[in-house]
Amino acid sequence: MTHTVSLLNMKGGVGKTTLAVNLAWYAYRHRNKRVLLIDFDPQFNASQYVMDYSAYADHVKNKGTIADLLIESPTLRLRPKQRRPATTACIAHLEHSESACLDFLPSELTLAHVVKNPAQMEFRLEKLLAPTRPHYDYIFIDCAPTDSVLTTMALTASCFVLVPMRPDRFSILGFANLIKTIEAFRENSSDPNNVQNLGLVFTQVRGSSSVEADCMNDIRVQAVKLKSYVFRNTLGYSNTFLTAIQNQTPAFETKYARDDLKASIGEVVKEMESRITQLSANGDTAEGAQ
Repeated sequence: MTHTVSLLNMKGGVGKTTLAVNLAWYAYRHRNKRVLLIDFDPQFNASQYVMDYSAYADHVKNKGTIADLLIESPTLRLRPKQRRPATTACIAHLEHSESACLDFLPSELTLAHVVKNPAQMEFRLEKLLAPTRPHYDYIFIDCAPTDSVLTTMALTASCFVLVPMRPDRFSILGFANLIKTIEAFRENSSDPNNVQNLGLVFTQVRGSSSVEADCMNDIRVQAVKLKSYVFRNTLGYSNTFLTAIQNQTPAFETKYARDDLKASIGEVVKEMESRITQLSANGDTAEGAQ
């Protein structure tokens, strides 16, 4: 069974892309899973994380991106009357073993054209993933930090939503708005996969400030009111993440990375798997469990 997880937060700078990439890498390297990571953000930060410039440029030119699959001739690489490529043709095969793989579907700036022309786009991503879904255990979608048709497309294609969040005052109101966005989607849109809220993961936690601790407590209180789960495991703030992005490596295998940081990524993955099992068995009744 394939679990499609969208990582979503309307606020930028919360470590969403870093978490998405490292979850995908960990699921492949340490859980022996077949994983597809999708960069669904016009800023294409995930693409820059996992692919060096020459590899990315070559892939965009010769194989295309998610934009080519969604938009008619996004950068004039495709003639207007030419058929769009198959989803598999645009996928980069980053790593593989006999029984597992890490595949990647890159993005580019022209994906923003979808926001300008959103008509009849809601189901496009769901339809694109349908033939490829059976080949993967996990599909992680790194979403754009905006409430737009891109968000609707990602939610339509997803079974679960995971919310990365920095523990600061700006996040408190933003979290409530994000939950309302998910609820509005459920009420007003067709929801073929019955998308469920995995909960929120605190990221960039410094652990040395009473203000930060108060923010985390306030968010936990609000989460209870909103019947949303808060992950017990968090990701601490570390320059390792910057080094990992620079070196295009998983944070948990970056040289000189702290042991607690390496362990925390694995613990988040294990808790995510536990949440998926729980929600798959119990449905929405499990959302408020802490």
